[in-house]
Parts: sequence; C-alpha cells; structure tokens
Amino acid sequence: MPVSIVVSDLDGTLLDSERRLRPVDRATLEGLGAAGVLRVVATGRSLFSARRVLDENFPIDVLVHTSGAGIVRWPDAHPFSVLHMDGQLATRLAGVLVELELDFMLHHAIPDNHRFFVHRVSRHNADFERRLELYAEHATALDVALLGAAPMCQAVVIQRDEDPSCQHELLARLPEFTVIRATSPLDHRSRWLEIFPRGVAKSLASAWLRNRGLGGGGVCVAVGNDYNDVDLLEWADLPFVVANAPADLRRRFPSVPSNDEGGFSEAVRRALAAAGGPP
Repeated sequence: MPVSIVVSDLDGTLLDSERRLRPVDRATLEGLGAAGVLRVVATGRSLFSARRVLDENFPIDVLVHTSGAGIVRWPDAHPFSVLHMDGQLATRLAGVLVELELDFMLHHAIPDNHRFFVHRVSRHNADFERRLELYAEHATALDVALLGAAPMCQAVVIQRDEDPSCQHELLARLPEFTVIRATSPLDHRSRWLEIFPRGVAKSLASAWLRNRGLGGGGVCVAVGNDYNDVDLLEWADLPFVVANAPADLRRRFPSVPSNDEGGFSEAVRRALAAAGGPP
C-alpha cells in the first residue's frame, strides 16, 4: 500500500539545530506535495509559537499544534479541530499541582494558549525561569479563584534537574488527564511534563485527519525525536526517529541521520521504498 500521509515533529526533527528547514528537506516536502501526499507537522508549539518558525511558504498542508489540542490548515490557519478543558477541570488540575509544590504554567484556551498563569515554587529552576523570560509579556501570576468557568488548554510542569520525576504521581492523581513527558526545547536537557485533558495527543490528531479522508487510506509515516513523539511513532505504520533522539528511542524505532543531516528526507526515502511509493 502506498504512502498517503507523512507526519513529522518540528523542533529537533524537521528543523535543524538553527531552527531552519534544510534545502534537502524542503525539496522532499515539495516532492511529497506534488505526489499528493498529505504533509503534516505535529508539534508541541502553540500556533503563536509555530508562526515564529513557519512562514506562509512552509511546504506543509496541515499543522497539528499544542501536541494535538489544535489542528489547522496551512498556511491560512483555518481551524479543523480544537480541544480544551473546562474551568472546573482546570481548577482541579491547578489545585493538585499547587499541592505538589511544582513550578508550572497553566495555559489559556486556543487560540490564546500562548498566554498563561504562572505558579513558581523555586527561584532555582533555570529552565522554568528561561521559559518565563521568553514569554514574560504573556504571563500572569496564578490565582486559582480567577480560573472560574474559563476553559484552559494545558499545564506545563518544569522540574529541576535534581528532582525525581513526578510523572507517575501525576498520572495516579489525575486519571482524567494525559501526562506527556518531553525534553526541554530550550536547554535540551530539562524534564517537562505537559498535561492535557484526555483525548489530546499527536497520534489522535493524526488519526482524526486520516479518519476524515485527509491523506487517503494509505500508509502513514511518522518521524520524531523525543518522548512526546512516542504515541505518534507507535501509531504510525512506518515510524522513524532521527539520530539525535535519546538512545532508548533509537533502540525502539528505526533510526535515520540527525536533523542536521537530512534525517527527515532519509526517513521518507526509506518509507517510499518500503511502501511502494506515493499514491
């Protein structure tokens, strides 16, 4: 069965270390478009953040942003799907995170999810401070009483390097949520935990596209580089990780060269060879 949809993570996968699209990967995306293959970027970035690195000529058809909470057509950003949590659920989530004494940001609903409430416990969390400085004009100190009935999108917990992971505790305390592990896109080392209402995932967004006939009924290819891509990689028919992915992911999934060496294009080449080409 031929390839009909290619889904790629953005930072560390499709973009190089300078956050640029390499010419070889641009040519690959343009070739896929000419062949009628649906080209999808699935990123943890919000739409606001994605626009910092994707211009109107970026050769994709669909942007899955905020780890699947939003799906838009590219480049006009026409919304296909938006998911959020209601105010009551957001208030419960914030209460648990405050009780656990975690540093976190609680983001407003799409399309304003670049704005967030911030709760800081420690002044010695370098990556938390780095993200806060980057988006300082969009941050407001958390007051749980202000949440009320307003829908929210997600929470981002940033843990200090020396602290043990709280992912399992959060999963146990918050069964109505999905807790996604990610490596910081800022220092490429710190542990982030992204918390969404159940139903938000890169894989579910990609399946939503496929089930509505976008991308046809052929083979789905996925390319990623980090733990927040695992659900997508497990769902895809032909998954690949780039060489700059963590070692345990390279052991689980077929590996291609790094994001600085045309790994995305090599993954597409292998996929087309294995599946018998595009539709």
